[in-house]
Amino acid sequence: MNEHEKYLFDLKGYLIVRNALTPEQVHDLSERLEHRREERRVATSKLPDEEKHHGKKGSRVGVEYHMGSDRTILGSSGTAWSSPSMLEWGGAYIDLIDLPTIAPYLDMLLGKDYRLDHDYINIVNAKNPSQLYLHGGGQGAGGPTDLVGPTDGGQCYYRYSNGRFFNGLVAVAFELSDVNPGDGGFACVPGSHKVNVELPSDWKLSKTQSDIPDCVDQVAVNAGDAIIFTEACAHGTVPWQGAGERRTIFYKYCPHAVAWSPGYYNEDHYEGLTETQRGMLMPPSAFGPNEHTTALWEKAREEQAELQSLRQEVEMLRQQIS
Repeated sequence: MNEHEKYLFDLKGYLIVRNALTPEQVHDLSERLEHRREERRVATSKLPDEEKHHGKKGSRVGVEYHMGSDRTILGSSGTAWSSPSMLEWGGAYIDLIDLPTIAPYLDMLLGKDYRLDHDYINIVNAKNPSQLYLHGGGQGAGGPTDLVGPTDGGQCYYRYSNGRFFNGLVAVAFELSDVNPGDGGFACVPGSHKVNVELPSDWKLSKTQSDIPDCVDQVAVNAGDAIIFTEACAHGTVPWQGAGERRTIFYKYCPHAVAWSPGYYNEDHYEGLTETQRGMLMPPSAFGPNEHTTALWEKAREEQAELQSLRQEVEMLRQQIS
């Protein structure tokens, strides 16, 4: 981060990194996304009609517009390390873990040995225009009436002291499509990461763009750009009025001793990881990746693999009996 970027992040709570992704990376990410969307559409078409239209798990809305995982749900195997993740998609989705155009910013904002906490993708278009739910803000939470995080445990914090940034959860939003002025997309109340007063309740929800308070910044970006912001900044998604889609990949990071999600990554589930990336997928601890925590985590993964094998054996026996 140069001096201008440091000043702007401290002032506003967010930064735009232009051309964070190459055209080739945007293409690879988009191709893999569309392949998954088609798989989900086929799977959804086979569901009973009531599950397609009433918002149940696996419904068309959930399948189309929120993919990956925020790592708060259990996967089909019923283990906390099996939540769906876009890392399973491979290719550039693995590269995003420690993208060279973004890593120096995270080094500055989060310090040594920060970790990837969770990932997901949001897709908004005319069928799914979204509403602006401003959430977060202040030193830890948006207050007792916050629309998303009223029980925030303090992991979304921000301060600057002795020449250093201190952040809790930091988000990187990678854009796969152009977001032109007036389209919609990411928005925030600049400077709200340092406020001491809760956001007025009548400013938190905007159903249309005409309802949005004047204090909100609506951020226009191009495909390949990234927006880095602290989750301590009040933010949300503006109702979509663009002609196409807004497809935004979110990778969210924490200092190594901090966690937002109760579910953790299992590096054994993803191919092509470097040693640095493996360290970034470790669960939170006060020590970060070192020989002791790495050994403990390796043992935990071995035990999970054994448990999964035993479950498969039990399921096979059940099928033979039935």
